[in-house]
Amino acid sequence: MGIVETGCEIIGILKALKQWLFERLCAWRFRQVFEDKADGEFHIIYKESETARNAVFPTVGGSVPRHPVATTNLTTVNSCATTRSVAYLAYEFGKSIKKVPLIKSHRETDARMDLSFVSIGSVTNPKTQDLVQNGSNKFLDYRGGQILAKNSGEVLVGDSHEPGYDYAYIIKIHPMSNPKRTWICCGGIGESGTSGAAWYLANRWKEIWKWAKNKEFALITKTRIGSDESTEVINRY
Repeated sequence: MGIVETGCEIIGILKALKQWLFERLCAWRFRQVFEDKADGEFHIIYKESETARNAVFPTVGGSVPRHPVATTNLTTVNSCATTRSVAYLAYEFGKSIKKVPLIKSHRETDARMDLSFVSIGSVTNPKTQDLVQNGSNKFLDYRGGQILAKNSGEVLVGDSHEPGYDYAYIIKIHPMSNPKRTWICCGGIGESGTSGAAWYLANRWKEIWKWAKNKEFALITKTRIGSDESTEVINRY
């Protein structure tokens, strides 16, 4: 093998090593944000809603002329915003640490407290209620369509927020009864608030890591309705 061929092989090995180290670093940082110090399992928990079997759900028409058929005979439903939120986070888990989280409904995990999760939706999701009401949450509260400071009760986002935008909160805590676990919620005022917060958590976790590392935190976000990718942080704690 000539000197040129040997040099190219060494360069290739070094590039592969650099890429491997970069991926390991990203995975380590990701785990600091979404850490679980117990069994390494992480859940994404969505709210499961019941509906009558005879309820009719018209299909949203597309740009191509077809004959859409309405959906019936459903017993449980969730929103498109929830579906998007779960997809954003599950994809990023697979990309960053090559491990897909367990996707469960709130009903499947209702009595469980010794687990790590991201709950999708505001306090209408019982797992978000568990987080907001936990003693480790020193950050934010949500009552009557308003985001409040947890300790002072100061209204941070009220009823009269900017038209055309949804707001949301992202909170990360280690619950008092199970401190090795991580609880995170993405709760919105409006559907776009929820899915926008989930998009931000999934796609901007590196920005969160820069200032939060593995610590507990809270964010208030703002999303242009219908555009999850427009989400921006307006306050962090």
